[in-house]
Amino acid sequence: MGNINNKKQIESKDADLFNDMEEWENGKYCGIGIKKMKAYKCNLTLNELNKRRERFWKLKTNPKNLNWTIWIIIHQAVVYDEHRSSLLLEEYEIKPLNGCINHLIDKFGNKYDIPNFCINDPYYEREINQNNIKKCNLKIKFYTYGNESPKFLEVINTMTGKDLKEEYKNKFKVNEDKNIRMFISGVEIKNEQYLYQHNINNEKPIYVIIN
Repeated sequence: MGNINNKKQIESKDADLFNDMEEWENGKYCGIGIKKMKAYKCNLTLNELNKRRERFWKLKTNPKNLNWTIWIIIHQAVVYDEHRSSLLLEEYEIKPLNGCINHLIDKFGNKYDIPNFCINDPYYEREINQNNIKKCNLKIKFYTYGNESPKFLEVINTMTGKDLKEEYKNKFKVNEDKNIRMFISGVEIKNEQYLYQHNINNEKPIYVIIN
């Protein structure tokens, strides 16, 4: 009984971590496959948003939490692309309700709800004015999944995700036909996004998947 009461107190204290953010109207969507869902509004910076995401997953994957090992699998599924995500959930007999990863059920009937801001990035109706962004040089640490040795690359914060991937391919001799995906704090860096939108700095590592 003590654990249940403690869990309720934590979720009450961090109620904003467990609720969806307000959705856009007029059919705006983001994500594909099992991650396709209505786009949401967000007034937080990506740095603040990432901290909220990290807090959510830290609570859910805490060994003191009920079904924490399943939450670790779900966290991996959220980070993976939609194809690998589906395969991972299928392997562990975790099924999306209504075809979307935001509501899941395992083989024992336990349900898992994931807030929309932990799955996709927000939809911004207005583009950020680059003229107001202070340019700076960064030395980024990269980790490839399955490899403990980091790689380093000097970049500029106004580069796009696409440019960053090209720089990575050229620097580390990755074949052109290989697909590269990059993640920071569990959030994917999309081709069209600028590095400053993720508040990337010299301390935060970027994780790379090559396939």
